Amino acid sequence: MKRLITTILICIAFAINAQNTAYSDFYKANKDESQFSMSVPVSLGGFFSDEEETEEFEELMKKAEHCKIVIFNNENNATENNFKKFTRKKGLKTLMKVRDGKDKAGVFFIEENDLVKEIIIRANSDEEKMVMIGLKITLTKDELASVVSKVKKDN
Repeated sequence: MKRLITTILICIAFAINAQNTAYSDFYKANKDESQFSMSVPVSLGGFFSDEEETEEFEELMKKAEHCKIVIFNNENNATENNFKKFTRKKGLKTLMKVRDGKDKAGVFFIEENDLVKEIIIRANSDEEKMVMIGLKITLTKDELASVVSKVKKDN
């Protein structure tokens, strides 16, 4: 009986560790460049949205499990270059990229078994800082497309 309980506990521990997210991996690898990090309970997500975007934002947050916001030092674009390598290594798919002069933003996602499991938003407005928002979520591609199309219609 003790062996069975020990085996179950070990399996649970491995299962918990196996649930690491890609944005957590990036944060751990670049922790020295992190200037600010905050895990936000998804129940508080409504405080960070505009009234105009609340419906789409709330739709995403209902499906979210975890949200992390990190500001990195991006001197000489080092962290941004690390992120580009990271997206290729982890197989992140690009949903959209936007550039306006020196301002850049990108939305990336990880797909697993036809479900979107993570959404990562990266933005930087100068070469000194890079902001990353990681959202652990479970969405179908259709749900993600619906949210994106609603945002595009509003803008």
